[in-house]
Amino acid sequence: MAVAIFLLADGFEELEFVAPYDILHRGGVTVKTASISDKKEVLGAHGLTILADSLLDQIEGLPFTLLVLPGGGNGTENLLKSTSVRNLLVKSYEADKQIAAICAAPKVLANAGILADYSATSYPSVRADVEPYCKKYLDVPVVISENIITSRGAGTAAEFGFCLLSLLAGFEVAAEVKGKMIF
Repeated sequence: MAVAIFLLADGFEELEFVAPYDILHRGGVTVKTASISDKKEVLGAHGLTILADSLLDQIEGLPFTLLVLPGGGNGTENLLKSTSVRNLLVKSYEADKQIAAICAAPKVLANAGILADYSATSYPSVRADVEPYCKKYLDVPVVISENIITSRGAGTAAEFGFCLLSLLAGFEVAAEVKGKMIF
């Protein structure tokens, strides 16, 4: 069974977390959340507080299929400051795990040095922080480049979620969830 872990940092963009999380959950994927700070309460960019399932150091050794980084300006900056996040990304990349990032968060993937062989997209304001570090930059809502999945922002969060669900549970499951959600 597929397991997705969302890494949450204070300042994350709520829709970029909630939409993909909900879509994956509806599709039968086991979804977990991990706070990158020393507390489980994570404050979103617009005031929504999420109680994470665990702290980042508690997921060490937990089997997972997909690692997801929601964006948001401050959330992304907090992800960038964490050496634990960087180490987990590199370790996950080296283990051929699927890694997904939306909005400004592809900047974290670029900073970790894992985009060089992959196409990517991002929020327009961080394009200069992503484009030089990826194989090809694309101005499209979602880019699936082997095991690296990137997306543009809050407005593409649902499409991002359905793409992730298709990868983890299959196109048929994603189409069924899409239909039930009247998407």
